[in-house]
Amino acid sequence: MTVKSNPPYPKNAEDEARGGLREGAGRPHGTTVQNGAKPTQKTVEKMALLALWKAEVARQFPLLVAAQLSAAQGVTHMQARDEQGRWQTVTDPKVMEERLNKGDKCYRLTAVAPSAPIMKEVMDRMFGQSRQSLDLELSQTPTQLSDEELASGLSVLLEKLRPSDGAMETDVHVVADD
Repeated sequence: MTVKSNPPYPKNAEDEARGGLREGAGRPHGTTVQNGAKPTQKTVEKMALLALWKAEVARQFPLLVAAQLSAAQGVTHMQARDEQGRWQTVTDPKVMEERLNKGDKCYRLTAVAPSAPIMKEVMDRMFGQSRQSLDLELSQTPTQLSDEELASGLSVLLEKLRPSDGAMETDVHVVADD
């Protein structure tokens, strides 16, 4: 283990007047709560609150997951008349299908639209985030390139960036100006 030494303690009054490092001040380098240092009261309180928060989230985890999935899907209701002719909210998909197949006159209402950001969050947690960077192999280039060399290099680069699933409709061509 390497211990860093502190710079020399300021010896003259001018250095002391500006503040800075004081001999013996602060926690020794390398000490943490994990390796035995005594935490401050504020840290103890924060750790206790964090433990309570984690316990409560763990207790309600299934409900939180269900709520997140529900928000991602949105909330859709169907209004249908019951046997007495009163409007009734139908949320069960099987009952909805049954009413619609029966030929009942129904009204479908969407109370909360599906949330794309929440759905993205759910998918990211399931499958990981999509790549945010591109891996490109670039060789060192001379300082001066001719127009043809530059156009050729850019065409190769654009071909590497083109989506492999054919999602790009338009063709891009690099043409050197004369």
